[in-house]
Amino acid sequence: MRSLPAIAFVLCAIAIPARAQVNVGLAGNWTLAENDAAGRGRGGGIPGVPLATEMSIKVSASEVTVDTNTGSAQSIQTAVYKLDGSETSVPGPLGWTNKAKATTKDSTLVISTIRSLEGPNGPIGAEVVDVYSVSGDLLTLERMQGRNRQKLVYKRKP
Repeated sequence: MRSLPAIAFVLCAIAIPARAQVNVGLAGNWTLAENDAAGRGRGGGIPGVPLATEMSIKVSASEVTVDTNTGSAQSIQTAVYKLDGSETSVPGPLGWTNKAKATTKDSTLVISTIRSLEGPNGPIGAEVVDVYSVSGDLLTLERMQGRNRQKLVYKRKP
């Protein structure tokens, strides 16, 4: 009977899934190196989504904080994404509601943002999915909205 608590502990440990961990290599300061949408304006290849030329990412066990120069006059905007799967409000165009969820998949960070606006005929909206991956001193951001695709590569700042 002494082993009963130990067995219960092991069974609970197996039944509780491990919390997804974000790749700590994403943390750092980044500057845009390559833009596959060059020449298509500051917004790049995704209409209504400004292109960050500077980015700072902070990683903790419970959240990821992303600072980008995508605000008015390229001011810094901060978005905080919870890693527990909960939805958070994030910056976006004035008048729009912007909600995001973050997940990890393998060594990537996937952020799904829903932008919505109440129009005269009801709500309108769009989903933007950002996939962040890092290899050495290069951060790749693959952005998707419907059929639109954009691939951005950032270099780690020293």
